[in-house]
Amino acid sequence: MNHTGRSRRGRRTLPLTVLLAGMALAGIGLTVAGCGGGGAPAVKAAPASSHTAAERAAVMNWLDTTSQMWTRNDFAGLDQVATGQMRTIYLSEERRASLPSNADREAFQLTGLSITVPCHTGSPAVFVAYADTDALDLWTGMQSVAMVFERTGGLWRLAAATTHPGGSGWPALCTKGAPPAAPPVLAPGSYTTDLARVLTSAATGVAQTASAASPFAVNDFLAGSGSVPAQFATWIRQDRRSGVSLAGRFTPAADPTLALPLAGGRGYWVIGNLTQSDAYSAPAGLRAKDWPDGSQVATPRPAVVHRETDTFSITYTAIDSLRQANATVALDGFFGWPLAATAS
Repeated sequence: MNHTGRSRRGRRTLPLTVLLAGMALAGIGLTVAGCGGGGAPAVKAAPASSHTAAERAAVMNWLDTTSQMWTRNDFAGLDQVATGQMRTIYLSEERRASLPSNADREAFQLTGLSITVPCHTGSPAVFVAYADTDALDLWTGMQSVAMVFERTGGLWRLAAATTHPGGSGWPALCTKGAPPAAPPVLAPGSYTTDLARVLTSAATGVAQTASAASPFAVNDFLAGSGSVPAQFATWIRQDRRSGVSLAGRFTPAADPTLALPLAGGRGYWVIGNLTQSDAYSAPAGLRAKDWPDGSQVATPRPAVVHRETDTFSITYTAIDSLRQANATVALDGFFGWPLAATAS
């Protein structure tokens, strides 16, 4: 399992309109999805809410608009369907978009749509759409995702997304009654700040202890072969052998953290956005097309590259089981997207 933005390293410098140029998207896109997102529910989605016609319409409008971006380079509807992290991602793609003259592109697909409106007071401001779609993972095709929509300016807009965490399924959200009264381990305003600190430490390649990772649990995001420290340790070692240094850094994004109440008063499902920056330094210069760790050198590029900075927008989700003795926050989901790469 990959848990950093660099899990997309092989295509990090490629714009949206190039990434899918050679891919054959199965089916006929919106002709399928336009029937209300039919098919079996996405992998063990949280219990669906009733009376969600408006929310379903918002999801299908987002899908249609995203397909227009892909098939026609038409980003006119971007601000109508995206906010927060997702707006940042779409804006980065708009700046790099180009449509090959021989392009024959099909719209994105979405099946198994299930809507959950978390318990709330007053009018709902957030809902979660669970589905299988190819619109959020352009490399591996259809994936089970959870998409968080926020109501802003009278419109439902996609704010954040995460891929399926594996295991038994998505966290069961509270859909009736009041949210938990007990405070979380981490206040929403502290989540990305503390997580950025822990991940920046992990990006040195050093194994994380319970003390260093606190208040986060040392699960497979922070320990094991697919963890953040293990991945960075491998890349740093490969680069160092060729006289190249690599440094990773995580910082909180400006988007607000979401804390969605879990069923049974068991805590919150926390969704926060960060920025990941990976910096290469090659004092002797690099002439190859790839860095020693196998990552592509950014384009355009000079003949001899001495530095490169790659920037990613990333989302980490976690279970916050409320404040109690020895309680921790357990990372359980991830979504990453390349924003920029510059070589000099």
